[in-house]
Amino acid sequence: MKVIEFEAPGGPEVMRIKEIPLPEPGRSQIRVKAHSIGVGIPDVLIRSGLYNWMPPLPCTPGTEMSGTVSAIGPGVDAINLGDRIYVSARERPHRGGCYAEEIVVQADEAISIPGSVDMEAVATLANYQVAWHLLWNMARIKRADTILVYAAAGGVGSCIVELALIAGAQIIGVTSSEAKGNFVKKLGVSHVINRFEDDVNARAQEITHGRGVDFVFDPAGGPQTIEKAAALAPLGTLIVYGRLAGPLEGDFAHAIRERMSDSIGIRSFSIHSFDNNKPSRMEATNALINLLDNQTLKPYIHARLPLSDARKAHEMLEGGNVMGKILLKPEFRSETA
Repeated sequence: MKVIEFEAPGGPEVMRIKEIPLPEPGRSQIRVKAHSIGVGIPDVLIRSGLYNWMPPLPCTPGTEMSGTVSAIGPGVDAINLGDRIYVSARERPHRGGCYAEEIVVQADEAISIPGSVDMEAVATLANYQVAWHLLWNMARIKRADTILVYAAAGGVGSCIVELALIAGAQIIGVTSSEAKGNFVKKLGVSHVINRFEDDVNARAQEITHGRGVDFVFDPAGGPQTIEKAAALAPLGTLIVYGRLAGPLEGDFAHAIRERMSDSIGIRSFSIHSFDNNKPSRMEATNALINLLDNQTLKPYIHARLPLSDARKAHEMLEGGNVMGKILLKPEFRSETA
């Protein structure tokens, strides 16, 4: 079978497609044949060698996939051949392994997919899982809260927008282009700020009539993180959940002291907080699958590519123009393969 593998971290060019023997499931394991494989920022960080939970090298990227059970190991009774399965965040606490035609996983890590749920849609759930935990386990948003979402057209950002709208929150989306702004408006967001054309904090204050926002969700981090707290209302919280601009930097204590009477907060978030909390992870995933089932969630697929085009998928993602999700489809065949 075919897998994507790299021997040393680097750019997209380090990934190679190779042929390996079909893996056999051991006790309490199953083998899953991939239908759709989600491509996300954690995959890019793994490939770049920047992920704090790196699998050992050489390794295969990929943190999520949907597929069907193709083999069952000893001791597995509740799963049958052909069952539809979602696999996410395998090999805890490491990540990776899903850029493959088939993978072996622990049976108790497999999540059943109802027959009425689209298999491609399920392969987008990793971003929604992050958004779910951000909104309800970290921020604990409530109806009518106002939230400012940076990278609102991106993978996780658009999921935050969708889920927050379902919850009745008021959204201000921050994007980097007119096309991304139009995409976010189609999701149902009334107020969109282009960060290259407007002062985000000033526009957020204007939109909220000087009150500010209850939450800011920032995937970038880096040295400009503190500046984003200026958009907060009293009792508001800035939540940083990524490091696209680098590690957090700055005097956060000073920023909080400057607004001591407003009781603002600055917090960091990692989905790895739930690595050892299987009940919470399962609760979120099952809730999201139910939203897919009743078509409350309708994930946008930016592109579908063959497995052999994993390099192209990463180039697209790092190019900054992706809206929604990229999927790798093993059954597709590249024209240049």
